[in-house]
Amino acid sequence: MSKKNKKLLLLPIVFMMSAVPLIVYMYEYNSNLSQFHWYSATEQETDFFLYYKAMAIIAVAAVMCVALICQYLKQKKEFRFDSLFIPLLVYALLTFFSSVFSEYRYFCFHGIAEMFESVWVLLGYCIIAFYTYQLVRTQDDVMFIMKWFTVGVAVMLFIGVTQASGHDFYATKLGKMLITVKRQWTNLDGIGFTFEKGRVYLSVYNPNYVASYFSLVIPVLVALLVKSKKIALKVLYACFIIASVVCLLAAGNRSGVVVFAAAGVFSLILFRRQILQHWKIVAPAAGAVLLVAVVVLSNHNQIIGKFMRLFHAEVTEEDAISEILTGDDSVTITYRGNALDIAYDYQEDTVSVSLTDGEGNPVACDLNAETVTYNVTDERFPDFAVTLIQMPDNNIGMDVFADNMDWYFEKGSDGTYYYYNTLGRLDKINNAPKVAVGFMERAFDARGTIWSKTIPLLKDCLLFGTGADTYTLVYPQNDYVAKKYDGTENLIDVKPHCFYLQVAVQSGVPALIAMLAFYIWYFIRCAKIYWKASYKEPMEMIGVSLWIATSAYMVASVMNDSSVNVSPVYWVMMGLGIAVNEMVRTQETDAGSVDAAK
Repeated sequence: MSKKNKKLLLLPIVFMMSAVPLIVYMYEYNSNLSQFHWYSATEQETDFFLYYKAMAIIAVAAVMCVALICQYLKQKKEFRFDSLFIPLLVYALLTFFSSVFSEYRYFCFHGIAEMFESVWVLLGYCIIAFYTYQLVRTQDDVMFIMKWFTVGVAVMLFIGVTQASGHDFYATKLGKMLITVKRQWTNLDGIGFTFEKGRVYLSVYNPNYVASYFSLVIPVLVALLVKSKKIALKVLYACFIIASVVCLLAAGNRSGVVVFAAAGVFSLILFRRQILQHWKIVAPAAGAVLLVAVVVLSNHNQIIGKFMRLFHAEVTEEDAISEILTGDDSVTITYRGNALDIAYDYQEDTVSVSLTDGEGNPVACDLNAETVTYNVTDERFPDFAVTLIQMPDNNIGMDVFADNMDWYFEKGSDGTYYYYNTLGRLDKINNAPKVAVGFMERAFDARGTIWSKTIPLLKDCLLFGTGADTYTLVYPQNDYVAKKYDGTENLIDVKPHCFYLQVAVQSGVPALIAMLAFYIWYFIRCAKIYWKASYKEPMEMIGVSLWIATSAYMVASVMNDSSVNVSPVYWVMMGLGIAVNEMVRTQETDAGSVDAAK
């Protein structure tokens, strides 16, 4: 194969690593989610960071498929397959069948609002990894990819530094014009993102994904710095690394610090001999990076606060109202272990309210006839009051004042009771089960709450999952009691903030096992190759940096999800890592053969 043709075949890899994370453009669409009463009745949505990235991933993955088929037909002898990809193939098949058998197939194959990670995108990730492994054969291939990868990183750092300095490029007129459709140019002042000034979110939609992105970038930049022989390049890569650390920490999330620390410790272990030999250079460099980290962190007290809550989380009381049942004949509120059944009837000018306890006994109350308010006098339900009101839809409903909060209920067209939520829609309340409530919700904030409600979903995912991009639909969005106490009643949780829970729920627990087997197998191979490596060869440095990068990403994934913003970079690096490992093993074998011949 000629060099020109080879570089053309490498361009899809370069595009995935360098260009896809930078795609930001306005997309207006219909979410098709109004069928769910926990979602707004208005379906018109606008996206900037996700849809076109997803479309690019699918399109390039399709091109990769065609190229792989052509290569196989023309060069069967040179086509290779590593057994390491077997668990990845199992994961891909389980993900596909989970989507085919899903109750929500439309969203599986089209993607969902705020995510757009459809089954085609997930399968595309697997293709990306295999294509990269298949096409990358030489050191020149690797360095060609790395050259263009650093160009993409440079653009990303420009965006990140402007955000960290409080002059977000996307907040400028030029930035807004570049990412919006032309008809919106007359309304640029009305376009903006909600992140506070000085917080870095890059072009990856959310500061949380900044940690995932730089977990992949920083180790590779360090490797390129070490292996470069030109002083100018060393200075350039050093500047890139410092800027990356600043952006990582200025994102203001706890996972960024965890990733930074994990990658640092892992590097210290792997390069222990080299660090001792060159400590006079390493010590000042490490000190400079730590100084930058301390300066940045000193301006982000929220990160420090999040870490403190891991060890000194405030103990909060359990919610006084443990559950509310919107039943056929009544609304049942359980307050500190005591059940109160509330029902109302309205016929022409006659209204009546029934209040009974869990055993069917009447609950004492006083009626204010003027306001039609029943003030409960039973000491088991202090300050409870029920008022019949006219609802916004002109029907009669009731306002239940309980635990210093107003709860609105109305009979639906089927005659049963519904909760009237903040979106102005009637919905049944789901009192979702939780696990490890005290520990998770105090130490891990909102993530702990989400994890606590997600883990019980796994019992239904023991073979297949709920389907690609369906987490939003199966998560208990209508757990209104817990959400009201958390102050999140207006929020929709679209992701579990944990890649492993995301895979287990959507693709199934066996798919998660296959995914972990794929990475652990790769990890073990890397350990065998690089544990005692001298790192004198360029490919050894690149290979170990890819190992550190993907390991840091997997650590970050405990608190972050898979996303079209960053995942393409990870999957390219996985394919690249496997290919580079093969090169290093070949070099070691050849070197051993030469030594034996001597």
